Amino acid sequence: MTQPTAAGDEPRFSVHFHDNHIPAAPGGLYEVTLDHTVSGEKVGTDNLPPARQNFEIRSPQFTLDGSFVHAVHPAPAASGAFEYVLPHVTLNRLILPWERALVAGDPELPWLALLLFAEQELPDDPKAQGHVHTRTVRELLTASGDVLVPDITLDVEVPPELRDSTCTTIDVPSDVFAALVPRRADLPFLCHVRRVTDRHATRVRRDGEPLEVGDYSVVVANRFPRTAGRYAAHLVSLEGFAGHLDGTKPEESLVRMVSLRAWSFEAAPHPQAHFDALIRHMADDPAGLGLRLRPPTAGTAASPATERLDLGYVPVDHGLASAEHTFAWYRGPFTPVVAQAVPTPEAGHYQHADEALIYLTDTGVFDVGYAAAFTLGRMLAMSDSTLAAAVSAFRARSRRIAQRALLGARTGPHPALDRFHELIEDGLGTRLHAAATAPPGERTPAVPTPRRAPEGVPRPPAVTDLRDRLRSGVTADVVRGALREPLAPLMSALDQVTLLAATPFGHLVPDARMLPPESLRFFHVDARWCSALRDGVLSTGLGTSLDVAVNDLAREALDPPRPLSGLLMRSALVKNWPDVVVEPQRAAGSGFELLEIVHRVITGPDLLLCLVDGVPDQVVFREPHEGIHFGTDEGDRIGLRRLTGPVGGSLGVSFPPEGEGDMSRFLRPATDAGTREVLDLDTGGDADSEPLVPALTAALRTAAQLGPDEDLSPGTLAVELVNAPQRIAFTPLPAGQS
Repeated sequence: MTQPTAAGDEPRFSVHFHDNHIPAAPGGLYEVTLDHTVSGEKVGTDNLPPARQNFEIRSPQFTLDGSFVHAVHPAPAASGAFEYVLPHVTLNRLILPWERALVAGDPELPWLALLLFAEQELPDDPKAQGHVHTRTVRELLTASGDVLVPDITLDVEVPPELRDSTCTTIDVPSDVFAALVPRRADLPFLCHVRRVTDRHATRVRRDGEPLEVGDYSVVVANRFPRTAGRYAAHLVSLEGFAGHLDGTKPEESLVRMVSLRAWSFEAAPHPQAHFDALIRHMADDPAGLGLRLRPPTAGTAASPATERLDLGYVPVDHGLASAEHTFAWYRGPFTPVVAQAVPTPEAGHYQHADEALIYLTDTGVFDVGYAAAFTLGRMLAMSDSTLAAAVSAFRARSRRIAQRALLGARTGPHPALDRFHELIEDGLGTRLHAAATAPPGERTPAVPTPRRAPEGVPRPPAVTDLRDRLRSGVTADVVRGALREPLAPLMSALDQVTLLAATPFGHLVPDARMLPPESLRFFHVDARWCSALRDGVLSTGLGTSLDVAVNDLAREALDPPRPLSGLLMRSALVKNWPDVVVEPQRAAGSGFELLEIVHRVITGPDLLLCLVDGVPDQVVFREPHEGIHFGTDEGDRIGLRRLTGPVGGSLGVSFPPEGEGDMSRFLRPATDAGTREVLDLDTGGDADSEPLVPALTAALRTAAQLGPDEDLSPGTLAVELVNAPQRIAFTPLPAGQS
């Protein structure tokens, strides 16, 4: 199968599943006998004594090197809703599951199985921590008391150097063994080969097994961890137990097995803890998907207050200049509808916060949203070190540039120092000395000598015409050109997205009720609010009228805020899937094109904020699929995949079909040993269960994925059991609906 990707992307990995990889000869002790016969007309026929040579094909038997294990799932010590997952272990040694002969003459039968034990099922590990007991191989194979040991002849089938080596074992109650161990017919379907080839680099998923290029063997458990609590997973050897794989309970009370690898995890089943359930719950939110305090009520006469609430405003305390307290309306930059246009100040921008106040004549209260944005901009310019440094550096450099342009090239690089020397030449020193030494009664107000401008150098302009001079012809072009370099860091600091990223969350969502737990909210970004925020930043550090004049030129160089939109998600989905795929899309021809997410951040444990460049026509959420694991899809069904090209693609068909139950019909009946969690793959014979493989084979034949005489194989079953990533798209409602 090929792992699916977003539209337009090349496959990240090409993954191929195969039934098995059987070695030419399984591991074990062998004897080669050479018979030599000499014959001829003159010598007759003579049989020479046979030559015998013993040799061994070494393979893991009682222990497993840790380097052979590539990955396990669920991860050790993990906790989550794994009730639809079949745990598995991936092995770097490709031939390992078939490397030893479980039954002579049946090389396709694996000798390994992954058994899953719940709490209280193993007497030596009641809390399912994955504990094992260390014994020698000799102790393991020596019967003692009421314990069934592997049927392996120590002196014949075990090399001498291994007989006193140690191994790790578990003692399984015989009823638990009979309830959990795979039947002989099931075993081939629980092991397969996975070949991964690289097509495109990808990120590693934190909660699934990372896909890496190479050839691997995979051993899958036959039990779903559907009971809350801890589970211990043991990769066990079935060698010596071939006669006990028919479901019959052994006569002994305990079965002693070799545990080659063990780990534990915690299952916390919850119907609302899955990707599909979480996001559909948010889609069905009765409060709607807009960032407002209450959902709009259709057919209800709107009052001025409800109209404000529908537009995303919240009431806040407001202090008047007369020291009286009242309330006002506030709305941040995130709006549930496109923000209405507001009158533009005469200067084209806000110069102080009071200028940004909007008085609502119909209710007699103020809209303080833009005034709050302006004030916040001033606060950010003074509290954010990066922003403060950018503003300060621009002020210092822009003053020098403007002064040079206004006073002329001969004033030198230091206009203030040049002016000081001019005052000294005009007699400033003599006047100061005379004023300081004259008797008090004789002092007269000093009248400054009119400045004598050097020949060819214009007199400095009065402050009242600074703006006009800076905007005039050649001077404006010179100043604009010189301001490009110092403006660059300021423009970066004043970027619309940068400022919104620095805005406190309380200004973005002023009331927690607008974003309750397990909610998703879409919004537009009010460009005028962003402009007021930027005006507040530019209002800081103004020391002279020259600074005010230069500010006008700086604003001309800044791009106006562009139309943005976005979403806020507050959900356990963010915690469990922090790399959830969010795809804002805009209609383009007969399909869609992706819009850029210009800002994405997770704030807190369960809150995701995305800002989008433009307004999408639909937003698609997809479960990340870089990792891989096996089981059923949400709803306890299998989403059937194609077995013909393109292999692995969804058929859009669920198994069992709707109305025909779920996977519980394919589970072994409950016994005294535990709950009903174990798959019946191919054995049948239980009155209360149905084998999965024949039923799935029939469904795939109906879907034209298998021929009439073609059966489901271990590799094709692995394709069908790969958990499909969930996908859901949000599109706007028809006009007139909210």
